[in-house]
Amino acid sequence: MIFVNSNARLEFAMFKPVIITIAALAATQSFVMAADIGSEAPAWRYLQGVDGKLHNLSDYDKDEIVVVAFLCNKCPCVKGYEARFNRFTEEFGKQGVRFVGINSSIGELENLNTMKQRMSDGKLKFDYLRDETQKVARGFSATSTPHVFILNKQRRIVYSGAFDDNRSESAVTKNYVVDSVNAMLNGKPVPVEKTQQFGCTITYR
Repeated sequence: MIFVNSNARLEFAMFKPVIITIAALAATQSFVMAADIGSEAPAWRYLQGVDGKLHNLSDYDKDEIVVVAFLCNKCPCVKGYEARFNRFTEEFGKQGVRFVGINSSIGELENLNTMKQRMSDGKLKFDYLRDETQKVARGFSATSTPHVFILNKQRRIVYSGAFDDNRSESAVTKNYVVDSVNAMLNGKPVPVEKTQQFGCTITYR
């Protein structure tokens, strides 16, 4: 027979709500462990691209900087940023910077066929990959579309957050990603490591 003293019972009772809360969070679809600034980026492998090829993070080893943006097909916020993403790709692609879009969302329009359609329409000028298992999104702790991460040459996360500070391009006053990439290309640290991302919430299975 095992005896538990009253103090032990009291301590357990005090921590029980905390234990239950953590368990409840872990059971929810949106609970994702945070990816810290400075941590190694999840080295994704074999993500299907709209180009019909399987893509790995190592495919971009020659690039100095990789910008990863979690996107989806339905979100109006993402659509509002597509022109900015395309311009970024064209401007910085010549300087050893790769922009990669990853779709980890679930929904009627979140599938490879719809992704291919968006690419064939000429709306996207960058690699667009499907994260069907959502493992990559979880590894990055992506929470919304778009949610942008910047990876340095060592493929460590040096920035996480929004692309800029306003959904409306005409109202943008701070270009977080552009400023960060320019700083890195000039051998300087990113001016801001984290900002608050916004857009459509990524729902996890």
